[in-house]
Amino acid sequence: MIRTLRAIALAGAIVAITSFGAPRAADLPAFPVGPETVPVTSLHGQPHLGANDLARLLDAAKFWRADVRKLVLRSGTHRIVLTVDDPFVLVDDRTLRLNSPVRSLRGELQVPVALLDSLPRDSALARLIYDPRGNDVVVVPPGGLVGSPRVSISEAATRLTFPAERPEDVIVLGRARAHFRVRLGGFFAGLLPDSLPPAGLVRSIRPIASATGCAFEFDVSRDAAGFRVVREGPSRIAIEFARRAGPGVGVFAPEGAAGPRELRVVVLDPGHGGGDQGVTVEGAAEKDLTLALARVLRAELERRLRTRVVLTRESDVAVSFDQRAVIANRAHADLVLSLHFDGFGSPRASGATAYCPPATFGASGGSPGAGGLAPVAVLPWRDVATRHAVESRALAEAVLGALALRDQGPTRLRELLPCSLLGVNAPGIVLECATLSAPADRARVTAPDGIPLLAASIADGVVTWQRNE
Repeated sequence: MIRTLRAIALAGAIVAITSFGAPRAADLPAFPVGPETVPVTSLHGQPHLGANDLARLLDAAKFWRADVRKLVLRSGTHRIVLTVDDPFVLVDDRTLRLNSPVRSLRGELQVPVALLDSLPRDSALARLIYDPRGNDVVVVPPGGLVGSPRVSISEAATRLTFPAERPEDVIVLGRARAHFRVRLGGFFAGLLPDSLPPAGLVRSIRPIASATGCAFEFDVSRDAAGFRVVREGPSRIAIEFARRAGPGVGVFAPEGAAGPRELRVVVLDPGHGGGDQGVTVEGAAEKDLTLALARVLRAELERRLRTRVVLTRESDVAVSFDQRAVIANRAHADLVLSLHFDGFGSPRASGATAYCPPATFGASGGSPGAGGLAPVAVLPWRDVATRHAVESRALAEAVLGALALRDQGPTRLRELLPCSLLGVNAPGIVLECATLSAPADRARVTAPDGIPLLAASIADGVVTWQRNE
């Protein structure tokens, strides 16, 4: 937990400190991205799903009746009866005729995927759909389905409307025009347009990987003044880009020059240390978690970026804010990540927060002085981080976006100069990586793979920021 120029109150039980080891970068587990899928087999030109896979996905018990060559699947109160070489399937008390018969292949029954559309829709059974794009069967996540967007253009705006079963789950991940990112809660079962009308404000849209739901990145024209997210009824969500600012229109994030950013030195600043434990809740101590995270993240960044990574502390020692700034500046840091974990009095508060210097901090206005010269605004050295505010904001969005895409949110961005960045002459953010007072967050980060998964997500964000594509 950080201290900012505004006081932030904390609540948390002080308990014994737990030591967290630092796995090697090579041991970092891979992220599961997207819902579970099962490949299908084409038989006589029709896609078929193996009965064993079908039973596993439906959590069904199998009963084989060899005398009549029937396979019965039972899941809760539901029953599915399949007969070899027969297109008729019994589902509970309904008889269905499929477009192809059930077949036997190497001793296993193969079921036409057309059956999936007729399975009962209730909480007792997983919802399955056939996705012809990947030629596989997909387990539909709780967020439901998202369909193909409809593009509409007017003189005032360009709108992309997505059919969505859970439109309330939409999240804006990044607000830069060139990389405007949105995540929706459901599985994308539609198609994106091959091209967009040149008269519109969106030049392209592409899917990006997300551990939950689906996510898209838009390349938005410089002519767009802002954006809105609009819910159209119970099952549609629209992303609208407007030509003029106005009430309810969000502003885009400031953007620096395009192209890869130089990243020779990264400074990682594990918060707290020594007698300053930070947030401590049920055996999880912030000072131990930040140091463990910094060690794993160092290995991950050095592996991915071939950059030199410096830590402001390598052990459980106290380091002042001034000392941390001196270490970063002497290392000629190109990037500073101050790592913390949050804590609140309410267990309902959860997720990650990034603090970055506001672009308007310390800005000076005024009328021209004698001789028509404007007065010179002198920036105090403690506020030098604000000269990198645009790059820091881009870093915050990239890292928070990576956390959200890996289902490690919710995420929040605050434009506020925190104490950890005072005197730091480099782009940087203070990242509250998770909320230790939230039981789910605490369980996630203290699990055996919690710190490696968190480090991999943060590294994803840093790599995205560095590439600046």
